[in-house]
Amino acid sequence: MKKHKTILLPLGRQFSIILVLFIVCTAGITLYNTQDYVRVQTDFLSSSLDSYSSQLAKNTQEAYDSYENICYSAAYSSVVQDFLSSKNRQSSYEAYQELRTQLENTFLLNPYISDIAVYGQDGTFASLGGSAFSYKPFADKLEETSFPYCTVGTTLINGTNCHILAMPICTLGTGQSQRLGILFLAIDINHLLSNSMTNMNSQKLYEPEILFANAQQELIYGTKSLYRTVLNTPAPQSETDTYEVKANSSPVTYIAKCYSFRKLGLSLYVLVDKSQLTSQIQTISLRQFLATGAILLLVFLFVTFLYKPFLDSLKQLIDFMKSISAGNRKAIRKGAQIHQGLIGSTEINDIFNAFNEMLIKTEELNHAIFDSYTRMYELEANNRKTEIAFLRSQINPHFLYNTLTMICGMAAEGMTDKIILVTGALSQIFRYSIKGNDMVPLREELEIVKSYLMIQKERFADRFTIEYNFSDDAYDCLIPKMVIQPLVENAIVHGLEKSLKPGSILIGAGRNPQHGYLAIWIFDTGVGMPPEKLQELRHSIAASVHDKTGDASADLAKMDAQNHDSIGILNVNSRMVLYYGADYTLIIDSEEGVGTNIQLRVPYQTNDFSQTS
Repeated sequence: MKKHKTILLPLGRQFSIILVLFIVCTAGITLYNTQDYVRVQTDFLSSSLDSYSSQLAKNTQEAYDSYENICYSAAYSSVVQDFLSSKNRQSSYEAYQELRTQLENTFLLNPYISDIAVYGQDGTFASLGGSAFSYKPFADKLEETSFPYCTVGTTLINGTNCHILAMPICTLGTGQSQRLGILFLAIDINHLLSNSMTNMNSQKLYEPEILFANAQQELIYGTKSLYRTVLNTPAPQSETDTYEVKANSSPVTYIAKCYSFRKLGLSLYVLVDKSQLTSQIQTISLRQFLATGAILLLVFLFVTFLYKPFLDSLKQLIDFMKSISAGNRKAIRKGAQIHQGLIGSTEINDIFNAFNEMLIKTEELNHAIFDSYTRMYELEANNRKTEIAFLRSQINPHFLYNTLTMICGMAAEGMTDKIILVTGALSQIFRYSIKGNDMVPLREELEIVKSYLMIQKERFADRFTIEYNFSDDAYDCLIPKMVIQPLVENAIVHGLEKSLKPGSILIGAGRNPQHGYLAIWIFDTGVGMPPEKLQELRHSIAASVHDKTGDASADLAKMDAQNHDSIGILNVNSRMVLYYGADYTLIIDSEEGVGTNIQLRVPYQTNDFSQTS
């Protein structure tokens, strides 16, 4: 193969040739493409307006669809149904508290909900913040009519202009449905639409005007004078078409798009001052010319004034590297020296400084890597120790003894089928606790909890009932193995078993998308805790996070000695901190004679990473 001759030129001459070619080509391309560039920018701004307005309409439609689901879920929840259908609800403080808790939980489902109110047929009223006076006109208007989920107008709720949505509350069952009342949902419409505009128009290409009105042409959001102008302007036949709106009192011309939400009879108008598009095009073109001129000027100055110090600095660095390659340890200790002259390059100076820092930090980096691997190994070792100690303390001899005693009793009675079920459940619990991955989907953990509760139900008969309340997306969330069963066992042994009356256990989980975690709670209606006991337990939880010795077995023994009755809770808390950090400790609330609620939180993660928050 013929070898080509390489043409060697000084770097300075190469820079000069490149500079001349760059100036000529840049000037020609800039002049040639200016017209096409303006056209492209015009199309881009117009298409971005279409995209922006359609996305805003889609977001608004989805928001109101979600509000319908929220209204339906709240209106036909058992708490609301029981409250409105009960004959003595006026004197039932507990029923009112349950209703208020239901409304508060519904309130947290969406950040733009300002208030939720329940208005009974007989005038009974409950809300989170609004007064009955604010909702009475709407209730009177809907009293004698049959209506679905609908919009009823706007009003001030706690000083906020709110769009009011309504849904009838009817009795559930196989018989004739009877209206019990009306559920009102107050939406902070200003907050909803202004946030949507801010999030989607992050580049500030233009400042749109938004109008939002109902089927009666009553303005819900926007400027009244502009809305009157829009009403006087004929709209296009197709919703996908844009049209122009000319203001009567000013020379401003708007480009408008209209979207209709037929289910609720709402209309959304997005208008942009036409002059804004023209101004954007002019601004962008000017920026292009200025940027091109600035680049040409900077390149000229760089080649003219900086290329020689640049070349000298590179030569110094090359000589220093050759000295290091020759084994000059003294040069390493001294570091690279740079002399750029009167005009120097900050990049060259940064290169020399970074090179010297690299030499100094190499040994420190090696130590840091070693320390990091050491900490990772210690973390894994402590994790394993904690899990083994947990299994020894939580699947405890008392549970095993009581279960075997119950099996013996069943054998004496000839209850073969129940013996098979109980022994199978017990075997499943032990097999699950010693095999498999450390992190499991919630549905697998729930199966073990159900096996454990089946054994306890055989032992305690009708002493307590069990209720589950899990959101659909909770089951796939990954959680540490064996963190729910100890808390359920604690609820039975220290809560329900000590109570003289039948009780219940509620186990549930729900995702908090805003903060990215899954909350899991275990609530029992047992004996509860006195305030001093609750305070002591909370203190032990905090101390277990900060007072660690590094030896998981020693830490476990210390917790057992200080608070033996709550060793299961403290052990689970230690594991949660070990996995996720000090922000994920257990949250405990209890009232003596009422019951205890324990909540743990885990970051929402699944095996399907596309759904991980």
